[in-house]
Amino acid sequence: MATPGDVRAFSLIRPDAAPGHVERALVKAARSLTARLDVGAVCQAVIDAVEDVFDARSAWILLFDPSSQQLRTYAVRGRGSGAFRDLTMPPSVGILGLAFTSRKVVFVPRVEDEDRWFDPARVHASDLQSVFAAPLVHGSDILGVVGLDSPLFSADRPPTDAHSGQLEALAVQAAIAITNARLYSASEEDRRRLRALLQEQRRLRSHVTHLEQQVKAAGAFHDIVGESAVLKEALHQASLSAPGDTTILLLGETGSGKELVARFIHEHSARARQPFVAVNCAALPEALVESELFGHEKGAFTGAIARKAGRFEIANHGTLFLDEIGDLPLEAQATLLRVLQDGVVQRVGSTQSMDVNVRIVAATNQDLEHAITIGRFRSDLYYRVSVFPIRIPPLRERRDDVPILAEYFTRHFASRLRKAVTGLTPEALRRLTAYDWPGNVREMQNVIERAVILTSEALIESAAIGLSHEGDGAAAAPASSGIVTLADAERQAIVAALEATRWRVSGRGGAAERLALKPTTLHAKMKKLGIHRPA
Repeated sequence: MATPGDVRAFSLIRPDAAPGHVERALVKAARSLTARLDVGAVCQAVIDAVEDVFDARSAWILLFDPSSQQLRTYAVRGRGSGAFRDLTMPPSVGILGLAFTSRKVVFVPRVEDEDRWFDPARVHASDLQSVFAAPLVHGSDILGVVGLDSPLFSADRPPTDAHSGQLEALAVQAAIAITNARLYSASEEDRRRLRALLQEQRRLRSHVTHLEQQVKAAGAFHDIVGESAVLKEALHQASLSAPGDTTILLLGETGSGKELVARFIHEHSARARQPFVAVNCAALPEALVESELFGHEKGAFTGAIARKAGRFEIANHGTLFLDEIGDLPLEAQATLLRVLQDGVVQRVGSTQSMDVNVRIVAATNQDLEHAITIGRFRSDLYYRVSVFPIRIPPLRERRDDVPILAEYFTRHFASRLRKAVTGLTPEALRRLTAYDWPGNVREMQNVIERAVILTSEALIESAAIGLSHEGDGAAAAPASSGIVTLADAERQAIVAALEATRWRVSGRGGAAERLALKPTTLHAKMKKLGIHRPA
């Protein structure tokens, strides 16, 4: 395994190269690099030179971004290069970070034996065999890292000192060319555009972080749990349809697990290694539906400050899950139908079309045939998306799965909330099984989470469940209504966590940590729900 002591040079003298090949390749690279005044073009020229000289299977360049203090991929090519494609990483992390911070050439003879990567699983899953990386240094400035994988080098044939000098010479040429290209393009207009792009990047990064926190707080369950015959039949239908590209329509009530089944289909299809993109059609503002699905150009409408890729474009070669497709406006339905028929999308505000190869899995909790009769859904779109319908059973038809799901959610939330809860009492399980679950699995998830928060013993008692005995779908609540509203349940959970922590919101062991929320988010919820610490 490579260690800092294993930092080695790799030479440019190919074992099978004709005399003078290296020198000619370096001269050719120097001419090519100095002729380019665009950073992207310079990076591609460096990749060309690396392939020419080293017979590289793959090569990549990461450049340091001063604004974000991160190394970012600028160019990748070849087999195994996906390990570093679209990568953003701290410059002090992993093998590439070692080349960057030490300003030395690094050689890893066997990728699979080395764990010090920024994303080890991603690198090990690639086809990379070995890695040679050199820093891009210009004077006192370090600009980034260039790396490659070549069949010419291995643990048995490590690179020599001559290789190191040659690669470093190429890296210096590349660094000079990149610096010149940046200086050439650094006009005031370019700086203004760059500031706008960086601001948008920060906004998007913040948005993604916010969404990731929401998913983490809500509990992102990816397992389909249950042993009932009706669930097994639905999964059998999903397994039969998964391998092909047939359009699938999932029919089921809210909270029954349609997105989990859609992910199951994607993960068992030939597109499993490609993107899975989920869109809740019911949550899209009517004025922005086409922009969200198909993208838009800068200036296409007020607020369109930059070009944006649509969900079809993002899901290209993968699976697009259109949840609650019955809520799409009729105008958007017509556009969607054309896209499904032609396999072509056009961003809003653009005259250019682009081909997309996307498998559609749609879902609805509505009776689409009835929606057709009242003019709310297009019949031609219905026939297009309902090629292979699969009914997802509601939880009340899967009562045998209720104890299994209850134990599953209990373990999950006990671990996440750091509670010593190990299970449920027989009475609590009986109450859960008798309930009709109008909100299906999603409702059970919320009920169990609340019960775990309220439980201080090893087993959840029936009182913490808060459901009616009759199983008629009415949850136990204050006597005035007979129903616990979502706000009431949330308020009770927050107050219970605050009381358990003596009203300490932030810090280790605080209520925010117990609820898996950011302290700022918990403060906002307390303000919204009118929760105040008792005097």
